[in-house]
Amino acid sequence: MNMNYEILGQRLRLARERSRISQTEAAQVIDVTAAALNQYESGKRRVDALTLERLSRLYGVPLRSLFGEETVQSDWEEALRLNSETISASSKAGIAHLIEKIYALEELYTQTDTPFPGVSHPPFAPLANRLLPETETAVLAAQKARYHYNLGMAPLVNLRSFLEAQELMIFIIPFGKEQNAISGLFSSHPKLGNIIAINQTQTDTRLSFSLAHGLAHCLYQHDQPAILCHHGVTNPLECFAENFSAYFLIPSAALQERLHNLGIKRVRHPAEVVHLAHYFGVSYEEMLIRLDLEHQLAGSQEDFKQIQPTRLSQNLGYSSSFEESGEGFLPVEKRLPRIFRELAYRAVLMEKLSLRRVAEMLGISDIELEDRLFMTEQTLEEIAS
Repeated sequence: MNMNYEILGQRLRLARERSRISQTEAAQVIDVTAAALNQYESGKRRVDALTLERLSRLYGVPLRSLFGEETVQSDWEEALRLNSETISASSKAGIAHLIEKIYALEELYTQTDTPFPGVSHPPFAPLANRLLPETETAVLAAQKARYHYNLGMAPLVNLRSFLEAQELMIFIIPFGKEQNAISGLFSSHPKLGNIIAINQTQTDTRLSFSLAHGLAHCLYQHDQPAILCHHGVTNPLECFAENFSAYFLIPSAALQERLHNLGIKRVRHPAEVVHLAHYFGVSYEEMLIRLDLEHQLAGSQEDFKQIQPTRLSQNLGYSSSFEESGEGFLPVEKRLPRIFRELAYRAVLMEKLSLRRVAEMLGISDIELEDRLFMTEQTLEEIAS
């Protein structure tokens, strides 16, 4: 059967426009000229299979849809797309990647006959926009959240595990490092519940802060289908989430108690900041900001920025991962929700999906998946015995 490249080009253009990606941005991401992409879309140039696959991934559409199979854009997907007009090309590509993973997770639930979790009843009413600019609003919201989860003053050094225990879906996605790249996003899915996606190109400790930021939107802006997050943005929504994160991760009472236990009246040395940052599971910079808010710094923040936090933390005996960026390839355990991995393994063991298809969903090789399945079966046998 001869391929009608004019029709294929029209579908490529429609998929690109729906993903809010310009021709120039798309060409840069897949490493072709804008003129070549224009010719693909006009049907004047043959599209090779590899380029076609890369474009389908970039636009977050199934490859089959480019060959005529109708696909309907869900409301949650449309909400993510509509919010992506002014963000970087890398962030748009990241959103498309996330959408692909969400559809894969839906398929895993269906194929394994696992009930969808659905949207849980929110514990708090959504906050009115007029209340958000007040710092006290964020402080009170953080206190209410800790009380709701019965956390007391305990530091949340593994916030991701805690949030997944509350049935939040956590994804780590490469959204890019450009100035207009997003730091993460919140999305409400009708079947999967609340989704938080965090930019991969951050330090491990900043990831905790971004997760708390997403939790703020989840708890208090759940009336919005999707929110894209940006560091440094001063709109009320983002300022509220940033303040919530600071006080949720580092409650005032917990900070004062820790300072008292360490015999510190006012923080005078960067090493003390590192110890506190490690204890609360946040970055050095965020700990500085939080100490400044509590008027606990003996000097200005700039006085404490004349050092390299990574080197100092290593000299103090902390893991080299402290303050390291996640820019490299992350393992499945960090990239995808725990339930995603569990259902993926189950789908292969139940022979519901092929090993190759599931490996593609997970973003790993067939061999790595076979190794993981072998270890999973061993664990199950040990539990049975």
